[in-house]
Amino acid sequence: MRPLNVLIYTNIMQNKNYKKLLVPSDGLFNQIMSRIHEEQKIIMVKRRFAIFFVGLVGSMAAFAPAFKIMQSGFNESGFINFFSLLFTDIGMVMTYWQSFTLTLLGTLPLMSVATFLVIIFVFLESLKFLTQDLKIIFIHKITNN
Repeated sequence: MRPLNVLIYTNIMQNKNYKKLLVPSDGLFNQIMSRIHEEQKIIMVKRRFAIFFVGLVGSMAAFAPAFKIMQSGFNESGFINFFSLLFTDIGMVMTYWQSFTLTLLGTLPLMSVATFLVIIFVFLESLKFLTQDLKIIFIHKITNN
């Protein structure tokens, strides 16, 4: 008994038009190249997904310490005490509004507020890119299954 591939080969060779059987269709090369390009794109999206996932997790982990640092900065600088004057003694604030504004700006803990805002920004941007990448990955899985 002969193997299957030998039987197929001999069957093709016995056929007079065997060259026509081996000629690929016209758009086969373009289909293969577009599929390769699509797979490369999906690989890049998955890598980007991993990077932004790490950024999202890192920003979530840094959120609580940054918030505590910002909160202690507000307490140590006395910003909250001066800010509460807006609600308790509005007449004095209106009289000395320029000095009051400079005092508020002087006691504002800028570094801790900036750090906290950067962490919030990284979280939101990572979340945005993650949702975009997830959309691309799921559409690719749905169309290829």
